[in-house]
Amino acid sequence: MIRQENMALLGTSKETIDAVRSKAGLTEDRTKEAVKALKEWLELQPHLPHDYDEARVESLFLRCKASVERCKEVIDMYYTVRSAIPEIFCNRDPEESWFQLASSVRCCIPLPRLTEDFNRVRLIACLDQDPSKYNVYDMHKMIYMVTEIRTMEDYCFGDVYIIDFNNLTMAHVVKYSLPVLKKLEIASMKAFKARIRGIHFINVAPFVDSTIHLFKSLLKPKISARVHVHRKNSTTLLDHISPKILPSEYGGEADSIHVLWDLWKKKIHSYREWFLSQENSKVDESRRPGKAFDSSELFGFEGSFRQLAVD
Repeated sequence: MIRQENMALLGTSKETIDAVRSKAGLTEDRTKEAVKALKEWLELQPHLPHDYDEARVESLFLRCKASVERCKEVIDMYYTVRSAIPEIFCNRDPEESWFQLASSVRCCIPLPRLTEDFNRVRLIACLDQDPSKYNVYDMHKMIYMVTEIRTMEDYCFGDVYIIDFNNLTMAHVVKYSLPVLKKLEIASMKAFKARIRGIHFINVAPFVDSTIHLFKSLLKPKISARVHVHRKNSTTLLDHISPKILPSEYGGEADSIHVLWDLWKKKIHSYREWFLSQENSKVDESRRPGKAFDSSELFGFEGSFRQLAVD
């Protein structure tokens, strides 16, 4: 379902696809065989919708380190989570007022140029300092809409996150309660199988240090070592990410945040019909073979948050 008119914004090309497959130790034939097997498996699942198209399957296959069995688990979980977290996965009409507000308050921009290691850099920044406008679920609903589009268009090895703390206050931070964080963890790691290659917190004020320290303590050591903190007015981000990738506001050569975000908002609107069609694309637990799914397995807090660190 790759939309040709939008490919340039994500830098997808035949050369990129070949290079990413090679880095993952895959050939075109092996990839096609795996996608075919997964599609055939999906058709046999009575409790799941059958609309997980080939582009999304292949993207997931890469994120699952070329494991067909792991892909099956994630596809099942994707549809299950859509039912379990309606705050994020329902009512995703970009023409409604919630989207207009959310997209004016925060941006989520996959930057056009890949890193030399074929990772996609994703910038998440706050555009408005007023915490009264900041609805946590709406912000992340919008972010996961961008993620959904990437599963259909993008082709990369992993993700590098830039989280800009400029314009964020303690009033924003306290909105992230434990239940909210748990839902965001489930969406990222279980429904989309995020493959994190780096996290950069930028424009960080000292009052956020304890929060970042807590966040890092929840991660596996391998992922925690990929977390970098950059103070306000620092240029150390450029030591890790090429200026060719970064927007102009960060000393880079790419277009400004506002230009790129305007393009992405148009892209999201171009997918409106798809988002509307997905409204009821969820698991049907009454038809699940074998043991019924227990939602407490998702939301129970007796487990460790170390699942955040899946890689």
